[in-house]
Amino acid sequence: MERPLPTPRVMLPRGANLQRPPLPPVRKYAVDPSLPRRRRPVTTALADTGLLYALAHRPKYLEMFLGLYGETVAVATAVEDEIRQISRIPQATRAHKNLVLMGACADRLVAKLDDKTITVREPSEDSADLEAALQQQLRELDRAEAEQRGTTWRSKDVDRTKRHHGEMESILVATDIIKAGGTAILLTNDGGASRVAWQQGVSARNLRDILAELACANPDLKEEDLLTAFNEMTAHFGTLPAEVRPTDSSAFRCRAFGGACQFCDR
Repeated sequence: MERPLPTPRVMLPRGANLQRPPLPPVRKYAVDPSLPRRRRPVTTALADTGLLYALAHRPKYLEMFLGLYGETVAVATAVEDEIRQISRIPQATRAHKNLVLMGACADRLVAKLDDKTITVREPSEDSADLEAALQQQLRELDRAEAEQRGTTWRSKDVDRTKRHHGEMESILVATDIIKAGGTAILLTNDGGASRVAWQQGVSARNLRDILAELACANPDLKEEDLLTAFNEMTAHFGTLPAEVRPTDSSAFRCRAFGGACQFCDR
């Protein structure tokens, strides 16, 4: 699928640590209001593990996503490690570990990593200080979520931040790209990761956004089918915060007319 060429009108803002307004404390996902429904080309789109598993659960949409985003799709080294670790689990033992579905998704993604359809990026050595700050921010979000659930957050729960390692590295790579003068976006269903990325000047898109972008690029896609696919892809992993989950199929309705869209062409 031919990708549109970046133009000044559709490129994301350049520069590191862009100033962003603070997010309301009740918001679970950082939605960038400047991004239209239609995909805006970027230098690199950093996808995290959960979102890729969700797409790989429905291979048709994984292929369409890779076709739309093309060579811009990349993962951080930590995300690659997470995917390959699951793929290396022998199929005979996956059922005992409740990893049958996740293992199949990991296998599909490893094939894309091996043939370089999905490239791998490593954070720069200069990002060590930022890494510590991101770890602290993710830790505080875990603490806040525990308190909202009415559970006691304990010091040993710090180890839970390790589950965010892929998202953290993805944000680090994105900030490296922005510092170098490029444009980057984080592809994640994780609300906490989107909030931390927002604080670093990195916009996030989720599975709902990606399927809507596919609808804009392919008028043959039916919005009802996309809603069904979304629900199936997020039933086991990559669940989105309720505030950004689609309530009906209109979330995937392309409103373009005659090749123009008042919502996207601004």
